[in-house]
Amino acid sequence: MKSNKTYLLFYSLQIAALFYLFYLTSKTLKPFADEYVSLTSNLGFFTNLDFDAGIDNGGSYGVELTSGPVSAVGGVLGLIIFQDLMTARFLNFLWVFTLQVGLVFLVKKYYEINLKILLIFSSLTFMLIPWYFGVLYSIGEIASTYLFFYSLIIFPKNRNVALVLISVCIFFGKFILVILFSIFYLTYVLQNREIKYFIKDGLIFSIPLFLWLFLVYLFYEKGSVLDYIVNFFNFNFTNNRSAGINRESTSLLSYILSFRESEVVSWNLADILRVFVSPLIFNFGLLYFKDKLPTQLKILVLPIVLSTTAHYLWFWLMSPTKWIRYSQHFLIITILFTFVVFSFIKNEINNKKFYLYFSIYISLFLNSIFLLIGLITISTYIYFSDKKSVKRPTISLILIFFFLNSLNGIFEVGAKTTYEFIFQECIEEIKSTDCWHEYKNQ
Repeated sequence: MKSNKTYLLFYSLQIAALFYLFYLTSKTLKPFADEYVSLTSNLGFFTNLDFDAGIDNGGSYGVELTSGPVSAVGGVLGLIIFQDLMTARFLNFLWVFTLQVGLVFLVKKYYEINLKILLIFSSLTFMLIPWYFGVLYSIGEIASTYLFFYSLIIFPKNRNVALVLISVCIFFGKFILVILFSIFYLTYVLQNREIKYFIKDGLIFSIPLFLWLFLVYLFYEKGSVLDYIVNFFNFNFTNNRSAGINRESTSLLSYILSFRESEVVSWNLADILRVFVSPLIFNFGLLYFKDKLPTQLKILVLPIVLSTTAHYLWFWLMSPTKWIRYSQHFLIITILFTFVVFSFIKNEINNKKFYLYFSIYISLFLNSIFLLIGLITISTYIYFSDKKSVKRPTISLILIFFFLNSLNGIFEVGAKTTYEFIFQECIEEIKSTDCWHEYKNQ
């Protein structure tokens, strides 16, 4: 009983800090074109099913619209009910937070996990990923990847539900997740010799896709559904400069040095550790400790390692822009999988090397060098202690440092300049030129 009260108190404090942090951050963000496009298109979708950000952004169901309805439920509600951009931003965070809480309960339905631990850890993920404030902009990376990850976790338990959810987060969220899913699925079916399910899986997976294409049939203004498919693939795989398919030079050296003309040159050391180093540590550790993982998770190790590695290699070798928000797809999956392992009740892992290793991995996502060094130092002390069981003290230690990390984030955001958005023109017609100029000139 005392343990339950302690977790409840800690969870309440952590959620309060998290909510306050995102509330403050919502007022410090400058205008961003992708936010305007996402809110405009999704407002049309949720009011009349017309996914349209205006003719300048491709019109109805334009292939240029890359953040689907999954990403902006809260933002749209904020605009409709409160007609205020700051409230819309914060409500979108609340939407994604509520989504991930619901997904944790869904996992609990299929696995014997410590619900309290996973709820706390999953909420902390919002603060650990680079460009975490993207959820306030109503763009699709974070919301879609949360849905995608937990769908992968329940895949061995309820294949049909998982396939539908994965398809939703791809076609109604971020299409780029199709890279991760393709590698995950192929690895999973080959590893478990389940090719016989391929046709059935394909039909179930296609349900959200056919629904999306039906909406395209009703609203697309630039031709037929076939024209939409052709234009979609041309835009995403030929004309999209972030894809990295059409390159002037295709030598190995040009791929390796592609970071020199990307946004990577403006990153700090923390970003490098999180986006470049941490996935390598995670994948190596997961393969090394595979036999010590809970039995129910072992079947997911190779599919997750290969799929996240494929996306990681695309990001670092193929994408010329290397926008940091694209790294969230593989980072959220690696972080959350670690937390799922920690949350298993019947977790036979009592290996000190395991907890020290993954404490070091998690420490790379802290936003202060002092917190990073502190977590590693105390984890090392626990490793060399005489304790036989180190799971509980290690998890408690990580939770304490993550709470301090949230407080540090509040302190940093509190020192930033805040903005007051006037949204009068957008209230009258959000797709108007006047609205766009009002928004970007704040």
